[in-house]
Amino acid sequence: MRNAVYVLFLCLCASTCSGPIGPIPGGALEGEEIAWPDDWSFTDNIENVLLQTDPEDPYSVTIWCVARANTLYFAAADKESHWVQNINDNSKVILSVDTRLIRGTASTVTERAEAEPVIQAYLEKYKIDSRDDFVQEDGLMFRLSKP
Repeated sequence: MRNAVYVLFLCLCASTCSGPIGPIPGGALEGEEIAWPDDWSFTDNIENVLLQTDPEDPYSVTIWCVARANTLYFAAADKESHWVQNINDNSKVILSVDTRLIRGTASTVTERAEAEPVIQAYLEKYKIDSRDDFVQEDGLMFRLSKP
């Protein structure tokens, strides 16, 4: 009975919230839309941001990000993830940073020379052991660009 109450509580919380709750995906993000930032360093001390994909049927997730050379990057451990497939179908995304919404276009990073310093920035920001395979064979890295 106790587990049923817990599940019911989680379902109720999820139904009243538009965005994701921790690792549980959500729908359309809410917040104040702001202009495209020239400098992304304000994300340096922010652990998690929210990413919304698929404008037709909004789908949002909680992700990590790093700023490098005035560009924001984020990565996916699994290129088959629902949100990654959404980006493959439509690259328009909305990022929520502390309830501030920023519209952008996500594109895949394919050049190792661009990816290496971003990987290093992830290792430093999130205290990831460099022995861990950060961007695995099944993963992808994205850059966020002005729409």
